[in-house]
Amino acid sequence: MSKIYEKMYEVTYRDTNIRGECNFSSYMDFMSDAAFSQDISLGASISDFKESDYAWVIFNYDIKVHSKANYKEKLKVVTYVKAFRKFYALRSFKIYNEKEELILSGETLAFYIDIKKGKPCSIPSSYYDRYEVKDDRSIKINKLKMKRPSRIDISKNFDIRYSDIDINIHVGNSHYVMWIIDSMPLEIVKNYRVSELLVAYEKQLKYNNEIVVESQIEYKDDYIIAIHQIVDENKNEISLLESKWEKIV
Repeated sequence: MSKIYEKMYEVTYRDTNIRGECNFSSYMDFMSDAAFSQDISLGASISDFKESDYAWVIFNYDIKVHSKANYKEKLKVVTYVKAFRKFYALRSFKIYNEKEELILSGETLAFYIDIKKGKPCSIPSSYYDRYEVKDDRSIKINKLKMKRPSRIDISKNFDIRYSDIDINIHVGNSHYVMWIIDSMPLEIVKNYRVSELLVAYEKQLKYNNEIVVESQIEYKDDYIIAIHQIVDENKNEISLLESKWEKIV
């Protein structure tokens, strides 16, 4: 078993929506911070991330929300690297409340790249040692198979702001989800909550880009399935997402 890392978070005012519930994007921020914090705990530093010629790039998110968390609740994020394979890394996450009830479960698939060449490269053996990850071939590492909208029901444009940019000088992963939620009709956002999310990142975005969120919405009995694509001003595909929204009762 690889090294497990735990970190506590509080759902603050800025993390909540109009119902006082934790935003989906905040869950993602907690997950990202926990992974980054584990790196720091194992000997990495901020300067390592900024000055290195190599970096980790998230390719997929697969997240399920099992129960809601509210304002001022304390949450425990538990994460570990499930597997390394060639240049891919599969990381597992679970978020619990103070009663040890499962709030969220998810996985991320990332790949290790040579920044100068702009290409994936093999994960160094030092990472296997640092995280105590064995080369277990029984663990499957698969990219998500994503759909594209077959029609466009809603479309919304966004300008990328300076505040959207993270420490890696590109748009933070949770901001894609903010755009998706902000693009949805108010009736959906008020009466449904996101319970599942799949994300496939295709290209990185930087400051001053413009993007368009295009979505297909399918209404079911008590939930909604939305298929989204994000394209830039030149219609290049940036990301594909699929969200499930459960009706609030």
